[in-house]
Amino acid sequence: MVMLYLVVRTLLPLLAFVLAWWLLSRLINARVARMPRVPLNLPEHSSSPRKKDRRIYARKLRRRPGLRTATRAATAPRSWHFAAAVLSLMVLIATVLVIPDGARFQVMVGNLIGYPGALVEVRIPVAAQSVVLQAWQPALAQLGRRTAMRYPIGRTGGEHEAYAVVPVQVRQQGDRLQVAIALPVDSEMLRADLARLAGLPVEAINVQQRDVAPWRESGWQPLPGL
Repeated sequence: MVMLYLVVRTLLPLLAFVLAWWLLSRLINARVARMPRVPLNLPEHSSSPRKKDRRIYARKLRRRPGLRTATRAATAPRSWHFAAAVLSLMVLIATVLVIPDGARFQVMVGNLIGYPGALVEVRIPVAAQSVVLQAWQPALAQLGRRTAMRYPIGRTGGEHEAYAVVPVQVRQQGDRLQVAIALPVDSEMLRADLARLAGLPVEAINVQQRDVAPWRESGWQPLPGL
């Protein structure tokens, strides 16, 4: 996971810079393509002091009179390319700033690919689910899984250790209230504790061990207040 994070932290800003530069270049080229062609405005006589050059120039104009009204394709001002470079650099800096630290990245990957946990499910009316969640709040607030990642810092040669918490996730599907906990738990003890807090029979609460992927399974939200 550390190697994956270091690769992402290194390559993602560069990819963002290249993509921004490519998009801005396409925008500039499209704008230039709509600009009118630029006339060359060739003079009647050559400005060379040598007679031979002036004769050659006059001969070319006699053979190709259209040179006096020839045009060339328009080119983008240098300021446009400079602005594109500045904007691309700003995109790179912004990407560096928004990349999460290693621990938070690890939590995000877990949310995407899934992690082992305990799934609590109870069937109660929708109107009562918020009351039950509020009653469970003291117990569930302690069940977030703390995670850490230590990785090197290239600029200083040292190491940085980041911390994050895998939060308890909640999902409401009709009359089913589901809670995902990213920690190994004692199912019977947890059922008894939650039943006592909410005033429900223990049999109404089901706890099973399974993988949870909040970002791939619809409806999951972090427990409010965490």
